[in-house]
Formats: sequence, structure tokens, C-alpha cells
Amino acid sequence: MSISKYQVFLKVVSCGTFTKAAEALNFTQSGISHAITALESELGITLLSRNRGGVVLTADGRAVLPKIERLCAAHHALTVESLKDMDSGLVKIATFSSVSAQWLPRILKSFGKLYPNIEFEVVTGDFYDQIESWIITGAVDCGFLRLPSVKRLQTYALHRD
Repeated sequence: MSISKYQVFLKVVSCGTFTKAAEALNFTQSGISHAITALESELGITLLSRNRGGVVLTADGRAVLPKIERLCAAHHALTVESLKDMDSGLVKIATFSSVSAQWLPRILKSFGKLYPNIEFEVVTGDFYDQIESWIITGAVDCGFLRLPSVKRLQTYALHRD
């Protein structure tokens, strides 16, 4: 059993179509379809109903969605935890354009002085829900959100607007 199938499932759910999920994950549409079919086969249930407009969760899919979100979040937390006390690595940050322009350059410059071997990848999202989804699925390590977090993520207030 591979965590990547669960991550693909969550991406398909958040994007609404196999094609959009494939684009977001740099997969082929066929690869996404194969991963979902394999996951459904492993679990012995149908997770998604496919139609011309995209996909919708089945009743079984709705039932297991929160469990899969928790599983992916736990996997992500374990991965992030294993990076503690390391001198180098890559941190993926999800943000929106105003934070990228106004805050992030100063934050990353200050952090870079303390930890010069840590690299950053900044991913810009269009919606807070999208950033939360990326954090839950492990696509990013952390992100800038509005409070309170809809998904009840661990948050720290940085600024009151």
C-alpha cells in the first residue's frame, strides 16, 4: 500500500477532475486513472463516480475521505518531523500573492542567515481552501492561511489584519 495513491485521491477530489489533478501533480490523466482504480481495488470499494463533468465522491468515498485526509496529514507530519535538527533540506511553502510580495522575502532572508543550507520552494495558491488542501495532502510543508483554519490545522498567528 502506497501513500501516493491516497495523495492522488485527495488531489482528484480537490480538483474535481482527473485531468486537472494530473496537471497539478505532473502526471498523465491515464496515470491518475490507474492510481484511483488501483486504490479502489485495494480497498474493495468505489470511491469516485465518473461523469462528463468530472468526478464526485460516492457514499463510500465520502465516508473514507476524512480518514484518508488524516492518514496523509500524519504521513506529512512524520516526514516533516524527521527533518528536524537537519542542517539542509527543502521546505515547500504555500502562500498567496500578497504574502509572496510583502512578507516572504524578509522572512526567507532572515531564516536563510540562520539556516543557509535550507532551500525553499514557494507555491502560490488562489484560495485559502487550496492551500489548506495542499498542507493536508503533504504537497507542501507549511502555508499562509486565514484564521481560523477550516481544516483545524495547527496554526500560529503572524499578523492581525
